[in-house]
Amino acid sequence: MAKEKAATPFDFAGLMASMGGPRSYTNQALYGLFPKTAAASAGVPAAGYGAIPLSQSALTKGAMGVARMGTRRLPLLAGGLQALGGDPIGGVGTAGGGFAGAALGAKLGMPFGPVGVAAGGLIGGALGGGLGQGLTRTVTGIDVNNPLTGPDISLGPIPLTPYAKTKKGVERAAELEALRMKELLPIMEKARQQQFQRDLIGTQVQMAGQLLGNIYPR
Repeated sequence: MAKEKAATPFDFAGLMASMGGPRSYTNQALYGLFPKTAAASAGVPAAGYGAIPLSQSALTKGAMGVARMGTRRLPLLAGGLQALGGDPIGGVGTAGGGFAGAALGAKLGMPFGPVGVAAGGLIGGALGGGLGQGLTRTVTGIDVNNPLTGPDISLGPIPLTPYAKTKKGVERAAELEALRMKELLPIMEKARQQQFQRDLIGTQVQMAGQLLGNIYPR
């Protein structure tokens, strides 16, 4: 009977070393994606796209610089999208609070290398963004579920608060109603005149019938 082949043990320690060591795949990938930013963070001359420095210290510093850059950009992007989606006050808070939170989280994660910087930045950005938008809405008295809250703030023709949006919507509705009535009034007046003529003719026919009845009684 053939002997069964022994199962190869999973090298967990080797996997962790490859992910977290100075020349880990994570560090090399981060450095290679944005070599100019990484080189500037490491204080070394910028090489070509994807070029990995020989120095482990430069590689780690560069990867951490890229991680910090990425986690700080995400809250700004989220705040911008939130502002474009119709919540500029909350978007400002998300961007500002998220940026500050990402910077603090990345700093706290520095002892754990680029992975710690990225994780700390993402968590800090998410927490800071939530706190930031809550703060800006509280200061301005805005409740996103109440269209009448907040001051009347607009940037040119663009309303920035729920109240300003509601006011703008009411004004537009009034303008549309006025335009509708302007178009309908001539039609309604014409119909009224035609109905008046029909009523007048009907009255005249009725009066003529009564007159004939009086002259030629049955």
